[in-house]
Amino acid sequence: MKRAFSSGIMLAAAGLALGGCSQQPEVSSAPQVMSVAESWQGVLPCADCEGIDTQLTLVSSGMTGFGATYTLKQRYLSRDNPGSDAAREVQTRSGDWVVTRGSPVDPQAVIYQLDPENDESCMSFQVIGNDRLRQLNCNGQPINTTQNIELRRVAEPVQPASGTAAQSMPYQG
Repeated sequence: MKRAFSSGIMLAAAGLALGGCSQQPEVSSAPQVMSVAESWQGVLPCADCEGIDTQLTLVSSGMTGFGATYTLKQRYLSRDNPGSDAAREVQTRSGDWVVTRGSPVDPQAVIYQLDPENDESCMSFQVIGNDRLRQLNCNGQPINTTQNIELRRVAEPVQPASGTAAQSMPYQG
C-alpha cells in the first residue's frame, strides 16, 4: 500500500514538472490598438475669397478609452491673385473629435463634432451617406445656403499607425 501511494505521488510530481515545461505563448501586457483614418476633402465657402480648400482627416482607435483625433488643413483661395502667398499658405489645426447622434432637425443624424470642449472653434459635420460630410452651424443645425458646404471622402486616406496604444497617438502632420 505504501508502494502504491509513493508511486502515485511520484507520477503526480512528474506530471506537474512536465506541465511546467510546456511552451506558453508570450502575452503582451500592452493593449493592441488598430487606428482607423478617414479623409475628407472639398472647397467650403468663404465670405471674402474664392473658397477654402479643406482637408479633414479623422483618426479613431478601435479601443474604448483612447481618444479620437483630427487634423484639419485649410488653404484660402484668393480671388485677386491665385499665386499670392496667402493663396498658398496652409493653415493646420488638430484636436479631439466626437460622434454625436441626433440634431434639432434630424434625430437620427450622425454628427462629427471637432473640439467639443472648445466653444470658440465650433465645427461640426453631418454624415451624409458613405461618402459625404455636410458642414453644420455652431448650433448643430443645417446651414441654409446654395453654396457647396460638403466634403467628399478621399479614396485612399492617410494610413494610420497600428500597434500599441502609445504608437496610435494623435497624428501631427
